[in-house]
Amino acid sequence: MLLSHYFAALKDRLNLIEQQMETASEGDRNQLYCEVLKLRQISDRIVEEWLSFEDRLIKVQRMFEEAEDASVSSQLHDVTAEEETEEEIYLPYTLAATFRQGQGYFTLSMYHEAVESFSKVLEEAPDVAVARLYLAFGFLMSGRLDVAYRQFHLLTETCVHPFICAASYNAMGCIAMMEGNPEQGLGWFEQALGAFDQFADARYNQALALCHLGRYEEAIQTARPLLRGTAPDVDVLLLLGACCAKSHRFDEAYTLLQRAEALAYQGKQHQAIARIYEQTGKFEEAARCYREMLPASRADASVWHGLGWSLWQSGQKEQALACMKRALTLSPDQPDYACSYAWILLCEGEAERAWKVFEQTARKYQHPLARAGMVETLLKQHHFVVAEEIISNLSEDQNAHIRALGQYLKGRLLLMQGKREEALEYFSLSHRAGVIRESGLYAGLLHYADGAHEEAYERWKEFIPAP
Repeated sequence: MLLSHYFAALKDRLNLIEQQMETASEGDRNQLYCEVLKLRQISDRIVEEWLSFEDRLIKVQRMFEEAEDASVSSQLHDVTAEEETEEEIYLPYTLAATFRQGQGYFTLSMYHEAVESFSKVLEEAPDVAVARLYLAFGFLMSGRLDVAYRQFHLLTETCVHPFICAASYNAMGCIAMMEGNPEQGLGWFEQALGAFDQFADARYNQALALCHLGRYEEAIQTARPLLRGTAPDVDVLLLLGACCAKSHRFDEAYTLLQRAEALAYQGKQHQAIARIYEQTGKFEEAARCYREMLPASRADASVWHGLGWSLWQSGQKEQALACMKRALTLSPDQPDYACSYAWILLCEGEAERAWKVFEQTARKYQHPLARAGMVETLLKQHHFVVAEEIISNLSEDQNAHIRALGQYLKGRLLLMQGKREEALEYFSLSHRAGVIRESGLYAGLLHYADGAHEEAYERWKEFIPAP
């Protein structure tokens, strides 16, 4: 575990250096490069020490094996909450050494070298399922998803070991998720649990897939058992917190986030906590989280943007605008940050300044949120003709999400013009797409005004907090 935390810290440092490179001056880039060289020295020392240890380990193990005149065995252990599963693989000495070498490379995240080692093992011993499992994961971690998928699928068809089958199904589900197919991923995770029902990773991934599909209550019920027994995992707490926030269980989400904060040790975990605080309306808590991240993340534009948005939602306009400017200084080519900055200006009554930012961003990036911001600015000024031209372009876009945004804005325009029936039609179209939640709010309002209270409730129930 200590080794995992150590490498996680090194990876976090590399991520930060990557982010700082984008906006660093020449002098700062030289300093960052020196840090990279120091990290390279650390990596080289780790590899040298491990290879020295591995060589010594093989020699000592060989002494016992020669004394007992036995074949060499390598073991794969999977420790679950209730039991430890072992598989012994009997290999000739040279292959066993190559197998252990591959394990070492894998532990050190040297996946290309690990793939080479396990490929050599499988050339001479193709039925060693554990070696094939390592090989498949090596391909997966190297980004070669198609090759990894074939290896995992082969294992599900040829291996009888329940955990290896479950791990393979789980990995296939992860690949499906990475390729944007959570429905298929969900099926593979269910297969993994069918093969080995105590596999915590597969249960977590099943809950994550349900969350991606918007099935939040099912995700909560699936993930909740993972909190029993051992110390809770931060990622599980975050997943449950996010699903509770989406289900409007704000008090439960808040409790889960507080538990997650006490355990979080990575910057990305703290950032996830802050974002879920935003979803629950706890903007002061979100701002506190972002502030606590700043000493180590002053060059991270996303942290400044999150802090600025949370401060504005908390009523601190001047500080919010200053943070947004800092985010834009660090990432001037990030259109989302420009839209957030312009939106604050618009809501604070500075329509002309907001229009300039929205218009420049839309022209430079063809960004739909910038065009939506232009429409909002025009609607506030009752410039309906120009607004309708932009709305028409959004409504005819090939992307379904952008079309739904255009339909929502069309409904707003028609409502301001007093055309309530037509407005309801467009709000309903947008709401059915499941993207713009405000469409349901407006549709419910129009239904309620017409006395159709049941229809209004159907539109509003997603906004009602869970009991």
